[in-house]
Amino acid sequence: MRETYYWVPWFRELSRKIAEFPGDGSSEFLEKVKQIEWDDDGKVKSQVDRLKEDFDPFTFIYTVSSKHGMNSREKVYGSISEVFDLRQSLNNIVVEYVTKNDLIFPIPSARHLRFMDDRHPDKRNPTVLWRLFRCAVKGLNKINSIDFSEALRIPGVGVTNLTQALTLINATEFLSTDPRLVPLKLDKFAQEPKTDYQRKNFSLEMYKEILVSVREIFPNCRLYEVGRFAYELFSDKENQFRTNFSKHYQVSTNVLNDGKDEWTTFSEDNCVFTGGRYPKLFEAESGSLVFVRNGEYNFYGIGVVIENEYLEFEKWDEDRKIHVVWVNKHQGTLAERSGFRSGFTNVWNLDKIKTLEPYRRTIEQLEKLIPPPPPPSPQPRNQILYGPPGTGKTWHTVNLSLAIVLGKNTEDVNDKDRREFDEFLFNVSDDGTDGGGQIAFTTFHQNYAYEDFIEGIRPTVEGIEVRYEIRDGIFKRLADAAREEPDQPYVLIIDEVNRGNIAKIFGELITLIEDSKRLGASDEKTAILPYSQDSFGVPPNLYIIGTMNTADRSIQILDTALRRRFTFLEMMPVSSHKKIPTDIEGINCQQVLKSMNRRIFALLDRERQIGHTYFFDVKTVDQLADVFQNRVVPLLQEYFFDDWSKIKSVLGNNAFVQDRTIDDPNLAEYPVSEDKHYERLPTDDYRWKEPEQFRKIYQN
Repeated sequence: MRETYYWVPWFRELSRKIAEFPGDGSSEFLEKVKQIEWDDDGKVKSQVDRLKEDFDPFTFIYTVSSKHGMNSREKVYGSISEVFDLRQSLNNIVVEYVTKNDLIFPIPSARHLRFMDDRHPDKRNPTVLWRLFRCAVKGLNKINSIDFSEALRIPGVGVTNLTQALTLINATEFLSTDPRLVPLKLDKFAQEPKTDYQRKNFSLEMYKEILVSVREIFPNCRLYEVGRFAYELFSDKENQFRTNFSKHYQVSTNVLNDGKDEWTTFSEDNCVFTGGRYPKLFEAESGSLVFVRNGEYNFYGIGVVIENEYLEFEKWDEDRKIHVVWVNKHQGTLAERSGFRSGFTNVWNLDKIKTLEPYRRTIEQLEKLIPPPPPPSPQPRNQILYGPPGTGKTWHTVNLSLAIVLGKNTEDVNDKDRREFDEFLFNVSDDGTDGGGQIAFTTFHQNYAYEDFIEGIRPTVEGIEVRYEIRDGIFKRLADAAREEPDQPYVLIIDEVNRGNIAKIFGELITLIEDSKRLGASDEKTAILPYSQDSFGVPPNLYIIGTMNTADRSIQILDTALRRRFTFLEMMPVSSHKKIPTDIEGINCQQVLKSMNRRIFALLDRERQIGHTYFFDVKTVDQLADVFQNRVVPLLQEYFFDDWSKIKSVLGNNAFVQDRTIDDPNLAEYPVSEDKHYERLPTDDYRWKEPEQFRKIYQN
C-alpha cells in the first residue's frame, strides 16, 4: 500500500519547482501554468488570465488538488509532470488490491473549489502568499507567524483550505486541520474554526500546538499517515469514525518463524502479513487495531486495519496482506512478558501494552473515538423482581432505578452512582409540599391500603379540635410530580409487593398503569378519585419496580391483574457469585450454598432456596457461624415448619441438628412417640465454629 502516499513526493517536488521561480507571481510561472492541459474547457486558463500577476502558488496547488478524479488526474497530472519536468509521476498510480483505496490527499470541498475569494483583488496579498509558500517548502519552523495570520485575513481563506494547501506543499511538516480531522478529538483541536473571529484569531502558535499534540499521540508516524487515518475512517454521513477499536489483534514480525524480522517491510509497505493459516486473520475488519511485536517483549507499532485481503478473498495465501495505517511506530520493550507467541491472535487485555507510555497515549486517544454506546434499552414501565430471600432483589432495584433516572444501561451503573442514590430520593413531606428527587420507596404489608397508596382521609388535631382532610398517598404524589416534569423519569420502588392486597391497594387504578392506558397513549384512560373527585391518570414517565419474595407467597397465586400488567424478572441464588468466599479455613462457602439449595429443591421446591447474599463478605469461621445461627437455620425452620429431620438432611447430617433420646423416668407412665426427636445445637457449642461441620454439608 506504499503507492497510496506517492502524492507526497509528487506535490513536494512540484512545490519546490514553483519556489524556484523568481519574484512574486513571475511571468515564467504564469507561462508554465498556461501550458498545462487542463480538462475544464479553459476555466483555469481564464482564471489565470484574469488574475495575471496576482496568480499565487497557493491558488495553483489548490486548483491542482481539485483535479483528483481518476480521469482528470490521468490527463492533468501527467501534463503538470511534463511542464514542470518532474521526476515523480502520479497519472498511472492505482493501488492494485482495491481501487477505492486510491491516492488520498487533502482536496477542496465541492462548495469551495477556489483557494480564496478572487472578487476582492485589492485584498489578495500575493506577496505574503508567495513568501509563505517558499517558507512552507522549507518547513514549519521557517514560517513567519505574521505571514500566517495575514494569509488568514485574505477574503475566502480559512483555516481548512490554508492548512490543506500547506499539507500538499510539504506533507511531512504540515497536517490539514479540515473537518475530517476534527473527530480525532485532539487535545488542542476538537472543533473546526468557522466564524470570522475564530478564523482570524487562529494563530501559527495554535497550529503548532496541534501538530505537537499529534506527534505525541501518534509517535514516530508521519503527519500524512495521521491524515490518511482520519480521511480513511471518517464517515461524513455519520459524523464519526467507522471503527472497530474494540477488536484488538497482535502479529509477529517473525513471519516464517525463521528468526527473520520483517518490521521494515511492515513499516514501509503499510501492511502486516504472516506465514501461517491463523483463523483470526479472517476476522480483522476495517478499523480494527493490530499490535506488532517480535518476541514476547519487543513491540514495534500499532496499525489500524484499512483492508484485509484474507477477509476479502476468504482464504489464506502466502501473498495476502492486511493493509494498515500506522498510528504508532514507537519501538519499546515491555518490563514483563506479553504472553503472545502465536503468529496472529486476539489481544484480550491491553493493560500490559499500556505500560509502554507512548502506547498508552495512543490507545487512550483511539478509545475516545469509539462511537458512543447505543442508548440504553428501554426499561419496562412495570416490573417485578421475584425470587427466594437473599437473592439481591431489593439491592438490584437501586441499580434499576438509577439506570432509569440516569439514562444508562443497568450494567453500566457503578459504585459511584449507588453512593449518590440518596440524592435522587423523592422528598415526601407531611404538609403535602413535595420537592426534589425522582425515586420513591414504599413497602407493602397486610394493612397497607388504598388510602396509603393513592389518597385517603386523615385526621389532624388542632388544639382540641379534630379535623379530617384528604391526604395524597405516595403513588399519587409521585405521579403528580412526574406529570409536571414530563421529560424527567420518576421511579416508585415497592418492596414486598406480594404481601399487600393488590385489589385493596390499587383499586380501580390497576388498569391505569398499563402502557396503553397511560396519559398520552393510544388508549389513554383516567379515573375520578373517590375522595378528592379529581381526574387522575398515570403519566408515561412514571416507572414501577416491585420486589417479591417467593418464600412468602408463590408467584402462581399472585393476583392475576398484577401478573398481566407487570414484567417479571426472576432472581435465583447464584452459588458461584464472586463475593462468596471459597476458602475460609478450608471451607468452600459456594459449595455449602450449592449443596443446601440442591436438597431444598428436592425436599421442598425451587422457590424457597437460600439466597447468595447471606454469604457475602463472610471472612471468618466466626462470621460464618453467626450466619448459620441467626439467618440460615431460622430460615430453614420457617421453610420446613420445624421439621428438624429435613433440616438435618439439608445440612448434610452435620452436628448443627442433634438426635435426642427421650430418657426421662417421670415420663415412664406416659406414651412417648417412637419417632426420632431432634434439637438445635446449643448456641455456645464449639461445633458451630468447627470447619469440619461446614465441610460435611457438601462432602456428605
